[in-house]
Amino acid sequence: MRNRTSIALYVAFLLTVCVHSSYAQIGLSSSNSRFEIGLNVGPMNFLGDLGGNRGKGTLGPKDNNIPVTNMIGGISASYYPTEWIGFRIAGNLGRMEGDDRLIRQSQPADTWEGARKFRNLTFRSPLYEAYAGIELYPTAMISLRNGTGLPRFRPYLIGGVGLFKFNPQGLYTDPNGNETWIDLRPLRLEGQGMVETGVPEYSLVSYNIPLGIGIKYDLTERLTFGIELIHRITGSDYIDDVSRNYIDPNLFDIYLPPSQALIARQMANPSSFYPSNTPGYTPYRIGRPRGNPKRNDSYFASTFRLTWKIGDVYADWFKNRKSMRCPQYF
Repeated sequence: MRNRTSIALYVAFLLTVCVHSSYAQIGLSSSNSRFEIGLNVGPMNFLGDLGGNRGKGTLGPKDNNIPVTNMIGGISASYYPTEWIGFRIAGNLGRMEGDDRLIRQSQPADTWEGARKFRNLTFRSPLYEAYAGIELYPTAMISLRNGTGLPRFRPYLIGGVGLFKFNPQGLYTDPNGNETWIDLRPLRLEGQGMVETGVPEYSLVSYNIPLGIGIKYDLTERLTFGIELIHRITGSDYIDDVSRNYIDPNLFDIYLPPSQALIARQMANPSSFYPSNTPGYTPYRIGRPRGNPKRNDSYFASTFRLTWKIGDVYADWFKNRKSMRCPQYF
């Protein structure tokens, strides 16, 4: 549940490493390189077909829904062959959510956001990701050219490639009004794997491309605090199990057991759009768009990092606490 996940991720913090000074030598590396290890934690949001705000749906911050913000946390290890570039590997755990019911709409109900709000779809999914990235430090490059020490504040850019695993679930309400989270992929809600639709089944593993910015500050000779904002472009449009069109609900009876077919009928189209003059009517009919297959889903996170530097550190200039320079590693 969300509470257990949030508590576990809130206690995570990041430790990373710095390795050598012009006065020091690190135990794990050569004299011109260093290593870091650590953990990170922070809020994460999903951007896909579900949820959003007024107007046409986008993949930008405009459609960010604060109530479905979750936590992400994980570990990382970095290697710095020079002071201006680093190579990172990282793994994270988190959860993604989207909910059409959160959409704020204007009037009339047939506006862009109205079509999504009355669609009435919800989802949640665990997230397991691992990626390799490159960190670039422009100010470090300038400092090296000028022959000055590294500033304690160091902004950087990060980009990379990775893999992530997900498993979308939807909120099912049974005839007695009880709500249960149901795995969505086995229900084939958009006809995945059905001959009649020609829609292939999707994988629960896909690639992502992390792109972001961050800033570091050296608290001590070993300890570094940082803040990072990374957006993940993904290779899947089915993180929320929504992408294409509504299908003929009779197909569920062909491909699914009776108990699953009953659930699939409701989960595929839980529309709450019922004009008073046409009871039971829904505009979400067979062949109408259920999602937007032209844009893949994405997610982003703002994380706090606390880094710890590995190895022997002998640079005693840092005893001058008024200094705004970073320790010299080379």
